[in-house]
Amino acid sequence: MILAILDIGLVFLGYIVTIWFYHVFSIPAELESLNLLWLLVPSAAAFIFFYFFDLYKNLRGNSLKTQLYSRVLPMILFSIFVSASSCLGSLLFYRKSFFIEAFFIQIILLAAVHAGIWLIANNLHGRKRVIIICEDENTGQSLAQKFHRHKWFEISGYLPLNQIAHLENYVNKFDVFLLAPTIIGQLKSDILNLCIKNGKEVLIVPHVSDLFVQSAKSQQVGDMLVIPINAPGLNIWQRIIKRGFDVVTSVILLVLASPIFLLLLIIIPLTSSGPAIYKQERIGLNGKPYWIYKFRSMIEDAEKITGPVLAASKDTRITIIGRFLRAIRLDELPQLLNVLKGEMSLIGPRPEREFFISQFKEKLPDYPYRLSVKPGITGLAQVLAYYSTTAEDKLRFDLLYVRNYSFSLDLKILFQTLQVVLQRDRAQGLLKNNNYGHQNLIKSLKQDKAI
Repeated sequence: MILAILDIGLVFLGYIVTIWFYHVFSIPAELESLNLLWLLVPSAAAFIFFYFFDLYKNLRGNSLKTQLYSRVLPMILFSIFVSASSCLGSLLFYRKSFFIEAFFIQIILLAAVHAGIWLIANNLHGRKRVIIICEDENTGQSLAQKFHRHKWFEISGYLPLNQIAHLENYVNKFDVFLLAPTIIGQLKSDILNLCIKNGKEVLIVPHVSDLFVQSAKSQQVGDMLVIPINAPGLNIWQRIIKRGFDVVTSVILLVLASPIFLLLLIIIPLTSSGPAIYKQERIGLNGKPYWIYKFRSMIEDAEKITGPVLAASKDTRITIIGRFLRAIRLDELPQLLNVLKGEMSLIGPRPEREFFISQFKEKLPDYPYRLSVKPGITGLAQVLAYYSTTAEDKLRFDLLYVRNYSFSLDLKILFQTLQVVLQRDRAQGLLKNNNYGHQNLIKSLKQDKAI
C-alpha cells in the first residue's frame, strides 16, 4: 500500500514538474488549483496498470535491472491511455503532447526512487548466506543454479541428509535454510522447529501437496478445525466468466492482428518450403487430445529424423523467420482459433504432447493435475519462469494457478505476457552444455564448506 501511494505521488509529481519546466520554472496562476487537482485522477489510474503488471511483489524476487525495466512498459501503456482519454475530457489544458512529455520525467522519478529503495533494502537485508538441505550433491547443484547471479542470496554450500544430525551445531552460521522438495514428514518439521527456535529464515521448495493445502481455507466441524482439500479445477461460475472473457478477447485480438496474420500467411511459405500454419496433436482438458494451430517456425517435417524433441537454444531446425516469430511469440497467434473453438483458453498451463506427458508422469506423478483446466496460450509459468525451466518447476506454477484462479489473476498474467514478449531470453529453448560457472558452483557446494 505504501509503495502504491508512493507511485501515485511520483506520477502526480511528474505532471507538476512537466508544467514547471514548460513555463520556465513557474506554474501559471490559472493552473495552480483546480486543474492541478484534476491531475490526481490520471495519477491514481496509474496504479491500475502497476497492479496488473504485478509490480508490488516481494523485492527479493527481482534484480535491480528487472525492478526498473518492469516499470517502463506499464508507464508507456498508461501514458498512451491517458493521452487518448484526455482528448475526450477536460484534462488536456494547453497542448496535446503534455502526457507524453510527462512520461519521460515520470520514468526518471520512478526509476530513481525505486532504485534507491531496492539498493537500501538490498544493503540492509541482502546477501544472506544460504545453506541447501537436500539428499545429495546433484540436487544441491540443481537448486543452487536457481540462485545464480542473485543479488539477495549467497550460496554457502549444502548439507546432505546423512549429516543432518549435525545441523544444530551449524544453525547460527547461516541466515537462510533452503529445503529440497524431498524433505518431508517429521524431518521437515524438526528442521522448521529448529530454524524458528533460532530465528532463521526457511525457504521451502513446495511439494504438490503443499500447494493444495496452501490455497485451502479452514472450516469448523463442531469443535474441530479441519482444512478441506478439493480436486483441482474451476467451479461453474468461474468457467462461465473465463469462457466469456476468452471469446470476447480472442475476437478483438484476431481483428487487431488480422494484418499481421495475413502477412505471415504469405511470408512464411516464401522463406521456407511448407505451409504457413501447421497443426500438431496436444493433450487438453481432462486428457482429451486436440489439434493445436501454430505458425510454422521450423523447417517442414522437423522431427522426421529426430522424433519428438523439445526445442533447444540455437536449434538448427528453426528457420530465420521462425526465430523472429518465437522471439516475440507470434508463432502462437493461430491458437486464438483454438480458443474460439473452446479447445483452449487465453490463460492456462501450456499444452503438451502425449509423448512428453508420458515421460513427465514417470518422474512427476502429480503432472496430470494440470489437465484439470483448459490449456492456455500463456500462463503463470510463462510469465514467471523460462522456456528452459524444468517440467517440475513449471508444474508448481501451473498448479499454483489452478488452485488460486481468479479473473484478476488472468488479467495480471495477460498484461505481464506483454512484458515477457519483449524479453528475448525468456523465449530461449533448452540450454545445452551450459557450463557457465559450473566449476565455481561445484566448489561452493563442497560438503566440507557447508558444514
